[in-house]
Amino acid sequence: MLSSPTHLKTFSTSSRLANVKVPINLIAELRKQNPISLSKAREALAASNLSVPAALEWLSKDLEASGAKKAAKVGSRTTREGLIGVTVMGTRAAMVELRCETDFVAKNEIFRTLAENICSTAAFLDLPPPSGAVDPVTSFPIEELLHAPVIPLDPSAGLLTSSSSAHSSPSPQNITQAITSAITQTGENIQLLRAVSFSSPIPDDKSQTQPFLLPGAYVHGAVKSGGNEGKVGALIVLSTISTSKASPIMERVANEPSLGGDLQKMARAVARQVVGFPTKAVSKDQASGQPVILEEGEVSPFLLDQPFMMYQGEQRTVKEVLEEWATERNVKVSVAAIRRWTVGDDA
Repeated sequence: MLSSPTHLKTFSTSSRLANVKVPINLIAELRKQNPISLSKAREALAASNLSVPAALEWLSKDLEASGAKKAAKVGSRTTREGLIGVTVMGTRAAMVELRCETDFVAKNEIFRTLAENICSTAAFLDLPPPSGAVDPVTSFPIEELLHAPVIPLDPSAGLLTSSSSAHSSPSPQNITQAITSAITQTGENIQLLRAVSFSSPIPDDKSQTQPFLLPGAYVHGAVKSGGNEGKVGALIVLSTISTSKASPIMERVANEPSLGGDLQKMARAVARQVVGFPTKAVSKDQASGQPVILEEGEVSPFLLDQPFMMYQGEQRTVKEVLEEWATERNVKVSVAAIRRWTVGDDA
């Protein structure tokens, strides 16, 4: 049986590339910029007329094509594991849930870095809350985030880090491409399930009534020492107003370094409290659904009613500690929003 013209063309192209002599110094140069196998480096250079820049572009397109095939192949697999990622960048913050198939991949540095970079992208993009919204934390549309360019938390680390990676794209990526690349490297289905972001509006320096909104975040079970990706995460927002009529809050934050530092520490303590207990709402007034009936010894699911254990082991309630803490600093502090996510929760 005669081969079809397409088969003949493919065979001819493969034979031509196989016969191209690729200098070893070019292979070494290419592998310095992209840690790929010898055979892949030789193939890329042969297909790119022995040009290293063209070979890098060829590898990028090859990765995208192979990644798309891999993503389609594993796309129906169930993702029950993953990480909650949080990040705070001054007065911006975000939290995301990234899912994979196994706990082994959830602890992998490629997957962790991906979660970190998606989270930093959501924080940096500064999605404003809907007009008139009471809650300052905004749900980030997943489709919009998937098409956003990756903005790494640590630009010097690259988009994905893996010393053993056989494929890595040197060109800028959007979130979808970064996920596809991670699927290729890990062999598992990876899905971005949900995301929220926050960006504090800057109050008028002279405003006595407009509050200063400051985010705080915390994760439990971080997969990397000092990292912000784990199994349970929280994002909270503190609202602060100065009680000193002579000094609005922004003026005080700018001129009193200790106040700004204290507010940041308190925001983190509140986020730890939200993670440390099964917190569902700030208070009973903000809760929805059926009334909560507590058994003897159970801790309230409402933040303000809980013993503030994550702040110096306090046994008094969060409400009592916050009120005293604020009075000592001539401010009024309230918790404007909380989000508490666990991997596997219903999104």
